[in-house]
Amino acid sequence: MSLKGKGTAYSLRIAGKDYTITSTDQPEHVRRAAIYADRRITETASGGFVNRENAAVIAALYIADELLSAQDDNTRLRRELMQARQELQQLRNEKNI
Repeated sequence: MSLKGKGTAYSLRIAGKDYTITSTDQPEHVRRAAIYADRRITETASGGFVNRENAAVIAALYIADELLSAQDDNTRLRRELMQARQELQQLRNEKNI
């Protein structure tokens, strides 16, 4: 989610607190991100973290872990796709010989 520069101001309620952010992203994207953050903080808080700040930090760590795992998967899939394209091109070249 892009929070830099000019954009639309959004009022969001996350973990029982109101926030105003400015984003250049589409409203649906901002809404989904806020809902996801709220859900993760709420889940973390229900696990015994009564302090909202602690729950937010732990939720941020969970989200960061998810992001890094997704990035690793993306890198692996791109590598596999590149390899499959090379193999396909090699088969096409062999067929034309």
